[in-house]
Amino acid sequence: MAWLGELPYAPGRDLDTRLAARLVAACRAACQPCQTSLAERICTEHRPTLAALAGAVYGELAGRGIDAVVSPTTRSWAPLAQAVKGGQGDDGAALAAVEAMSDAAASELLQDALDHWTVGTPLSADLVHPPAEAAPPPGRPRPSAAGTTHSHLEPDTGLLEGMLPYVPGWLIDYDLATRVVSVCWAGCESCQEALVSRVVADRATLAGLAGAIFLTLPRTARRNAPSAGPAARAWIEQAHGTAFTSRAEAALRAVAELNDEDATDLLDASLDGWANSGAAQAGIGLLGDLTDASLRRRPVDPMDTLQEAGIRVSTLDDLDLTKDIDPYHLAPNYGIFPGQTTTPEGRPLPVITLYPETDGAGIEDLERRTGWGHWDMDAMPAADPNWRLRARGAGRSLAGLVHIRPDGADDIELWRAAELVSLPQDWWDLLDQAQHVLVVGPVKEPDQNALLAAGDAGELLAVVARVEFR
Repeated sequence: MAWLGELPYAPGRDLDTRLAARLVAACRAACQPCQTSLAERICTEHRPTLAALAGAVYGELAGRGIDAVVSPTTRSWAPLAQAVKGGQGDDGAALAAVEAMSDAAASELLQDALDHWTVGTPLSADLVHPPAEAAPPPGRPRPSAAGTTHSHLEPDTGLLEGMLPYVPGWLIDYDLATRVVSVCWAGCESCQEALVSRVVADRATLAGLAGAIFLTLPRTARRNAPSAGPAARAWIEQAHGTAFTSRAEAALRAVAELNDEDATDLLDASLDGWANSGAAQAGIGLLGDLTDASLRRRPVDPMDTLQEAGIRVSTLDDLDLTKDIDPYHLAPNYGIFPGQTTTPEGRPLPVITLYPETDGAGIEDLERRTGWGHWDMDAMPAADPNWRLRARGAGRSLAGLVHIRPDGADDIELWRAAELVSLPQDWWDLLDQAQHVLVVGPVKEPDQNALLAAGDAGELLAVVARVEFR
């Protein structure tokens, strides 16, 4: 992390790069106690280090595909970092703004930056010392021109750890997986060819790399493998869409039954998917190509239309409700059940599925109240940080699913826990690690088959929400 000191976001200041490295390591290891304590130290005692960590993302990577949902603090600070990077701003302005922030605002900026750092190093040393020739754009590697220097960075060997689907009892070689994906992104064909035989021989690693691309994305799977051979295409057809089902393990195990030629074919098709994925942009963010749902227009409220026409209408806010009446029970309510999926980048992601619990709950109600987009179980839906899944650390339980206003007050409450129910440890650990959750619904009943049926019928809405631990 020493190269953080070469960036212009904390000029002339001593950075605690060791502390920065420990915090990033704690985030990648999903060690919440260490992450909390180290983040607090950086926010309160090491603002130059915070400015460098955030500048590495929002300054150096400006214009490189970052479109993640961020806090208002980060949104207002990022232009300062971008101006410094572009040579159009005062070198000390970005740091001065960070040092002037309240602890809460500094914490928001750091958390947004760590969403990028958790995926993988958002800035590589070649952005500080660019190589003689830039890497080719995302896509399949092509041979280097004669006489060019063979040069690419060694990958961070922890980049894919915990991101690939696996079969219990099979051990994925994350070092090998990271190296082959990294050289694929770098367009280094010679290194890729040298690693192919090792990956083909390690079927657990091949299954993880292929599964991350093909288990979740059925239509993308077909597009990404136009030239795959018969055996590879047969496996892709068997595997696609199984991420939510018990068929996923069988699909992954079937990789072991392929002969070497067919396994090489499958790996080649998988690397096509990796090369063309949004993850090829370093520091793309926790979920890849997230759109800022706060910038999307919500559906027109019919109440607004009536009021503009001069028709008097009353809402719940106009009623003189006594304290004994809970507005939550005056609106349709939902139940939830947990699940898990895989992002396009291959990372596991917790899922919460909604099903109606009261009259009036259903897709029309969700369309009217939430503004969520329709989801075909293909690419990840939009993310909106104003939707929060509230979780209680005590008892590993969930408390509610709400939408908050800019002032922090709740304005939509879709689900509230009626009792404390402890969640499975592995699912809770994933929730703690991801810090985000895919919320999808509605389904007719709390069952994964009902989820698949609703997806096939085009009757699902979805959003990526943030997890709020309490």
